[in-house]
Amino acid sequence: MNFKQAVNKHPQLKAVYEHLIIKTSMGRDYLFSTEFSSDVQWLKTQYRLTQECQEFIAHMKDNDKMLLECVMYDIHNISGSLNMIENSQTLDDIALFEIKAFCLSCRQLNSMLCNLKSLELIPQTFENVIDILDPEGLRTKQFYIYNAYHKDLEKMRNEFEKLKLEDSPASAEIYNAILETENAVRQRLCGELRPYVQELKHAVMQIAILDISIAKAELNMLLTLTKPDLNSSHTEYKQMFNPVIKEHLNKKGKNFQPIDIKIGRQTMLITGANMAGKTVILKTLILNQLLAQFGFFTACTAADICPVEDILFSIGDNQDENQGLSSFASEMLTLNDIVQKVKTQKRYLVAADELARTTNPIEGVKLLNGFISVVNTGNSFCVVTTHYSNINADCIRMRVKGFINKNLTAPISIANLSENIDYSLIEDNSDSVPVEALNLCRLLGIDKDWLFHCQ
Repeated sequence: MNFKQAVNKHPQLKAVYEHLIIKTSMGRDYLFSTEFSSDVQWLKTQYRLTQECQEFIAHMKDNDKMLLECVMYDIHNISGSLNMIENSQTLDDIALFEIKAFCLSCRQLNSMLCNLKSLELIPQTFENVIDILDPEGLRTKQFYIYNAYHKDLEKMRNEFEKLKLEDSPASAEIYNAILETENAVRQRLCGELRPYVQELKHAVMQIAILDISIAKAELNMLLTLTKPDLNSSHTEYKQMFNPVIKEHLNKKGKNFQPIDIKIGRQTMLITGANMAGKTVILKTLILNQLLAQFGFFTACTAADICPVEDILFSIGDNQDENQGLSSFASEMLTLNDIVQKVKTQKRYLVAADELARTTNPIEGVKLLNGFISVVNTGNSFCVVTTHYSNINADCIRMRVKGFINKNLTAPISIANLSENIDYSLIEDNSDSVPVEALNLCRLLGIDKDWLFHCQ
């Protein structure tokens, strides 16, 4: 799974991605092609580059930061032109101009980034390439076939202008001769550039990674993300939050309550009242795992994460009308696919929300017990939420604390419901779950006669 595929699959990752300020097309291409990685060394390198870029831009003056942004926005991806040169094709003036402009931008970046710790992100100046494309030494971002490229060009061009003014038929002949000479110059220039193609390709990659590293650094400061640590045994977050939901709440003058959570090899079962944030916990775990394994910082104050092969989940309405499947059938097929993968003993992050919620409670409990038992035989990390009681499978039992004030008076609105719930996770080893549905209905002002007949 690459980043582009992940963005299309996970709406919350897409929402985070939309905050990224990527300034070059090669940076965007590089990010989209980045694979979900469990390579610890690669991940640590990404975190280091991001952190060093964050330290660098944090100490930049506003004018210098704006200038850096302008230089980055002005850079074009010259990879296609470099491939043409490598294949002995001749470039036109626009492509040659873009190579010259690219090298002049590298020259600027080399000077501007001199204090950046990540030396591998600083491109060379390419003075030799600039000399080839700038025979007059002007160092300006323009290109044409200069007279200096051929001893006869100036004479031929002057003669052409003279004959054109005289409306002489001979002007066409000399014009064609000029075109042939200019094309010969382009061929020669491409030949002279060929020895530098690999160095230029390396610089394209450097700038792509620089662009993404700076974008990640800016994202960290915007969303207050934190560099994670990596391990091989568990995943733990301190004050984990969902940056997408947090931003939404902050706009309404409300706060997102962060939580602490630690996941090991034993399945974690989370219970809690309706609307107590269980689904949000699962989505936040998934989002943070995605961020960490694509080389981003995570939404928390501290994280110690175990990389996994993939993220397997069953969240939301799985009904597939196109295939004629009910919600239950679709959910069971999804969960069966998860079980088959977990049984391979590869390490996954598994998240299942209200497992078997679309069937009757008696069979639902059996399905949930069986799922936990099978997943526990694998090598994965699993978090399941439920409303079912009497779960006897071996698991770590956690509960969302729930309503802060048990004596709340009705009605309260959905808008301020979150202010009355403590979303912290606490250990709860009982086999029963909170019975809060009727109480919640009462607080929401549901019809009294309806609730009376529910007694």
